[in-house]
Amino acid sequence: MKNIRLFFSLVIILFAFSTLLGSDKLNMFIDYNRFLDKNKNTILLLDYQIPYENLAFLATNNGYFAELNVKVKITEADSIFLEHEINDIIGVKNKADTGNRKKSYLNRLSFTLHKPLYTIQFSALDINSQKNFFYEFQIETLPPSSLLSDIELNSEVKPDTSQYLVKFKRNNVLYRSEPSILFNKSINDYIYLYLEIYNWNSTSESCLLNLSLEKDSLVVMDEYIDFQPGPGSESINLKIPLKDLNPGFYNGTIVLQSAERTEERNIEFAVIEEKEEEFFLFANPDEEYELMRIFLGNKIPSDWGKMNQDTKRRYITQFWRDMAFSTNRSVQSIMDLVQKRIDYANRNFTHFKQGWTSDMGRIYIRNGPPDDIQRDTSSDESRFVRKDYQIWKYVSGKKPVYMFIDIQMNGNYRLIYVENDDLEASNPDWMRYVGSDFDTSKLDN
Repeated sequence: MKNIRLFFSLVIILFAFSTLLGSDKLNMFIDYNRFLDKNKNTILLLDYQIPYENLAFLATNNGYFAELNVKVKITEADSIFLEHEINDIIGVKNKADTGNRKKSYLNRLSFTLHKPLYTIQFSALDINSQKNFFYEFQIETLPPSSLLSDIELNSEVKPDTSQYLVKFKRNNVLYRSEPSILFNKSINDYIYLYLEIYNWNSTSESCLLNLSLEKDSLVVMDEYIDFQPGPGSESINLKIPLKDLNPGFYNGTIVLQSAERTEERNIEFAVIEEKEEEFFLFANPDEEYELMRIFLGNKIPSDWGKMNQDTKRRYITQFWRDMAFSTNRSVQSIMDLVQKRIDYANRNFTHFKQGWTSDMGRIYIRNGPPDDIQRDTSSDESRFVRKDYQIWKYVSGKKPVYMFIDIQMNGNYRLIYVENDDLEASNPDWMRYVGSDFDTSKLDN
């Protein structure tokens, strides 16, 4: 039985915050799954996962980097079958991520095995901290006549054509494996099961697939699928809903029954319910939506009104994490900065409505205080009576320039001209507000 995942999950849960593991031990997760290729050889997929908080990151000019030296030694009887060594360079831009226990590094190694039994030695060394990890286990290859592969447990399955986690993709679909076998029901909706069924004889007989799940010796799930396998190998994707599962350890069995044979595979996993930390500035998510619009423009989701409150909160939380990442700050730091700008806007730009929702407030919140402010009054050549205007200039980034005019002369300045800001647009008739004799060189930056 495959029990390597459960062993390490128990170790991490029981001793993660203990000194029993020793200060020189590196805490990580490993898992493996076996599949057959077209020649009926066993393909071993060896996945390993390490939370960022368990790695030692060093600051550089380009971010924060950790280095992991991984060695795999595979022996058959008394002979060395294979030795493999790689150095993983793990980089993050945000310092806050270096201590994040919810984010982790994930990698996969693949080996083709031919003999019935192997011994695998897996070791990893954190170059910066010199902490190490070692585990040795035996693995049997799948018989060439197997009907079933192992069952791969994934926390996420989605279409993805990017270069992200390319080793975990099948036909442009990302299967994010979870070597820890820990699934947080506050974050994940499902556990996604991937397996392959082998019909080498190309028989046309119907098969029955049974997925059963137990917790504390009680059956909590028992489903049957009747299907007709195609010739060769066929991929099967199953889902286990997490919403109805209580926290704890689960044992599952997948049984494939054909007319002549029955074969089964076992799975083990743990469900946890650790509420994800939420980040927001406004009690009302719809107000936060308007704040996010300041930074995202038309990239803001158009179906916001159809989202429930939990989905909105998750989106808002991810927005602040993305903001922290893009500004190389902690989440709390960027939120504090934006809150200070909101407070300033409310004190200085409030006229009939909250200052943070005004044109000046929007620009101030996104860009901060301008590097230069020019205050003047429009000329008599305009189509309106004289009006006060301000020109804001910034010297960083694209060096944007903004012109605001007090159209009703009540202190409520409106944005009429913008340059070098793709999130804003000028009023096509902006010149009529300031007069045909307006010196446009004032807008130079």
